[in-house]
Amino acid sequence: MTPENRDDNQAVAFEERVEGLLLDKSKAEEAISGLEIEKAGWLAEKGKFEGKVGDLEKQLSDAKDEVEGCKMAMVSQFEEGFDRAKVQVAFLYPDLDLSALDSLKIVQDGELVDEP
Repeated sequence: MTPENRDDNQAVAFEERVEGLLLDKSKAEEAISGLEIEKAGWLAEKGKFEGKVGDLEKQLSDAKDEVEGCKMAMVSQFEEGFDRAKVQVAFLYPDLDLSALDSLKIVQDGELVDEP
């Protein structure tokens, strides 16, 4: 093999290698482009879910506030009923001392004590 043939063979091999690398690069760029499109789709989905999570967190907060409001209303109704009962007993038994009555106490062993 002459030096010229060897140079020609090396040049052809180099060109084939370059063409192969360019083809690989093209395939890689195509794959990257597809993945970027897929990533954009996933990011859009993520945004939708984040919005839904925000809405659900707001609904949960509102529900907790409503439950707390209902608890306070129940306590208020209980206290109002207790006060009405005291007034009725005072009306029926005007000489009875009701000052020791407390809606938060219970009778235990014959005494009014704080509920455990």
